[in-house]
Amino acid sequence: MVKTDNKLMSIGEVAKSLNITRRIILNYEDKGLLPPDKKDGANGNRYYTADSVSRIRTIRILQNLGLSLDDIYTYYNGTTDLTPMIERLEKLRDELNLNIEKLKERVKKENDYEIKTIMIPAQTIYRKTMRTSTIEEKKEVLRQIFTVALRRYGSDTSKRMFFIEYPLDDPELVSYCIAIPPESQGDNILTLTEEKALCIFYHGGYESIPAVREKLIAYANEHGITLKGSCRNIYLEGPPQHKEPEKFITQVAVLIK
Repeated sequence: MVKTDNKLMSIGEVAKSLNITRRIILNYEDKGLLPPDKKDGANGNRYYTADSVSRIRTIRILQNLGLSLDDIYTYYNGTTDLTPMIERLEKLRDELNLNIEKLKERVKKENDYEIKTIMIPAQTIYRKTMRTSTIEEKKEVLRQIFTVALRRYGSDTSKRMFFIEYPLDDPELVSYCIAIPPESQGDNILTLTEEKALCIFYHGGYESIPAVREKLIAYANEHGITLKGSCRNIYLEGPPQHKEPEKFITQVAVLIK
């Protein structure tokens, strides 16, 4: 009898051991991903070897990484170019890294003004430059440009959603930058190269950002670091997430050579 074969696990045992439902396993069978190793003809009970259980576990991992069952089928059967799948997983990795970074900043108890040297990754942006002075004016212009960019091109979720960039010697000449998919083409689109920068993850209202920027400039001068002449305010969390300005998180970064 199949039931007495110690090398086989019943569908119920597999489901319990992997903390999934029997229906999930049957769905894999329906999709052609996992036929049972043995099937009891009398009552239709299904049994699986250790190899099949390992395969089920791998399928679950790939699903949790964002792949569809059709994607996984082609992965196992080698009927498609795997490059798009790799690109999707890389994008998911970048999205997770961004969110992990943001959560780490959120749990900090105090604004310690720690200065870090970072590499800002290359990205494609929709950019509009204009002279703006007040914080409220900057917020309104950013919202407008963000809406235009998303309608035309969509968003690159593997990068920070938006930031502003301005010359250190003329902070009111602001470039409003929205992350868009790298294949985008059209007016006001620019591909930025990777940049090295000094940064502070600042917690608080936007009115204090100039003081944070001055800390970075003073640090660069003190340590003989050559600045490139521009600063970016990269917004991690702000009015869309919080009503209290003390909860805002802005990555203030001065580009360096």
